[in-house]
Amino acid sequence: MHRMYDQQNNFDSNGWLVLGFCGSQPDIADSYTSTGSLYMATLGFLPLGLPEDDPFWINPPADWTAKKAWSGQAFKKDYHVEY
Repeated sequence: MHRMYDQQNNFDSNGWLVLGFCGSQPDIADSYTSTGSLYMATLGFLPLGLPEDDPFWINPPADWTAKKAWSGQAFKKDYHVEY
């Protein structure tokens, strides 16, 4: 992770993440990938900003939807979201 994120060329002149594995490498990106995709990929780090007493950290582990579905457990059906 340090090799990817410690590079000095991960952002363009406007401060946006650039396409690439390690710095700007737009030729390796898929045609449908955009700058927005890069930010969606960072959502996995979002919980690291939660305080240590947040329910995310202190509640007991829970099975996630895919795990429930593939093990035959009941799970809530997905639904559309209206903002």
